[in-house]
Amino acid sequence: MGKAKKKTAISKKEEQQAQKVVKIVFVSLIILALVMLVAFSFFG
Repeated sequence: MGKAKKKTAISKKEEQQAQKVVKIVFVSLIILALVMLVAFSFFG
């Protein structure tokens, strides 16, 4: 029973970390898109 509880705790941690990574990726993509828009408006 102890092992099962530990496993669920680990999977929860992994899930939270995965969500964090996804958020970081989305934010960086949005920033990249904004930078590209600004660059195109200056050099376009």
